[in-house]
Amino acid sequence: MTGRSTTKLQISGHRFLRRRMQHALVRGDVQMLDDPMRAQGLSLSAGSVLAVIGLGVAAVLAFLQPRGALGDAPIVMVRDTGALYVRIDQNLHPVLNLASARLITASAAQPRLVSSSAVDRAARGVTLGIPGAPDAIGPPIAPNESEWSVCEDDSVSTALVGPVGEKRAATGSVLVSAAGEGAATTYLLFHGRRAKVDLRNPAVVRALALDGVAPRTVTHTLLGTVPEVPEIAAPTIRDAGAPAPAPLHGLRVGTVIRVPHTESPQHYVVLRTGVQRIGVVAADLIRFTQPQGAREIVTVEPGAIGAVPVVDELPVGDFPEHVRATTDPVVCAQWRWSPGSESVVTETVTGDAILGESRPVRLAQADAAGGRIDAFGMSGGRTAYVRAAGVTGDGARNGTLFLVSDAGVIFGIRDQETAKRLGLTGDPLPAPWPLLARLPHGPELSVEAASVARDGMGTT
Repeated sequence: MTGRSTTKLQISGHRFLRRRMQHALVRGDVQMLDDPMRAQGLSLSAGSVLAVIGLGVAAVLAFLQPRGALGDAPIVMVRDTGALYVRIDQNLHPVLNLASARLITASAAQPRLVSSSAVDRAARGVTLGIPGAPDAIGPPIAPNESEWSVCEDDSVSTALVGPVGEKRAATGSVLVSAAGEGAATTYLLFHGRRAKVDLRNPAVVRALALDGVAPRTVTHTLLGTVPEVPEIAAPTIRDAGAPAPAPLHGLRVGTVIRVPHTESPQHYVVLRTGVQRIGVVAADLIRFTQPQGAREIVTVEPGAIGAVPVVDELPVGDFPEHVRATTDPVVCAQWRWSPGSESVVTETVTGDAILGESRPVRLAQADAAGGRIDAFGMSGGRTAYVRAAGVTGDGARNGTLFLVSDAGVIFGIRDQETAKRLGLTGDPLPAPWPLLARLPHGPELSVEAASVARDGMGTT
């Protein structure tokens, strides 16, 4: 007798009973108000399907673009050794560094990682490149980071590039002398400027309150980063001692007067053609050198000079208003390019420690107090693409191009087309040449130099 075939309903019922028994064993309940086991099964099935799809995609990608293959990349790097190669006419040429590779291939792309076996199978050429060129070219500093500082203590001169963190307020004046020149060439640093002072002149020493202050030795790099203004010396007053203009009867040319003001008294010096407003330092210099100014300063009511012309005859406009010499162990000169106004801002600050929080790299050229830059600090992995400018900003649009690495080495760049090959596509930022000139120099970066064939390091 032929048996009846099993129906779908029976199969479904059988499966339900199996799930119910499993549910009872796992959860101790046969009511099956919910079925978490079914959800777990569905999750497992979905995960298995996705895994199979992922493996299939990986297999297709491995077939179309095998890992470690050369492909058509212009620059490749062996994964195991880090050796660089450039592709020229289907030949792979060993290249000394990344900068040379980019110059040769006119490609700023990152090297493709390949296997050593892929390189071994390719046709090889001679070694190319510039010995000593950068092995890596990091992102250049931005315009708002274009700040250059030189900080010095008794034994170390440190150059810093980029923002130095918390800003320090500009401090008082610092009496300095250039390394190797002694006290014969002495400067007063103040308000981001420097002016010569003659310590052999008692009038200058008294007017600047420098009695007993010894100049500290700084490098020419620090001095060169600060613009120079005329020497602080007593001005020559024409017709000194002659009668003053009519409204100032009883006074003599060269007399220093004080005029009350809403905020603080203002000082003027009487001249043949009128009166000139001056600061406290200029007033003391005149009083200490002019016989008619040696007495107490005369106070004159504002109305007495109202009809007298105010002139600008004496070259004392760059003299400091007041002088307060500091003796902090660290002195810094800061040079900052302002992209908005396209001008330079300079400051001199002092303190107990070097500016910033970076850890400067000690340079091989370090010579302690010998006058060279001993250490260099810039954010790790960054570079500076700059155009050399004078300390006041002259040449900011047509100066020589340079690349400064985070190790403190400066490389000349032939032109802007060369810079583009290196991946430096933005505008170069002005940088003070007096500081750049003191950094260790690397080779010039150019396509011609990078394309030189070499049988060994330094040979052609």
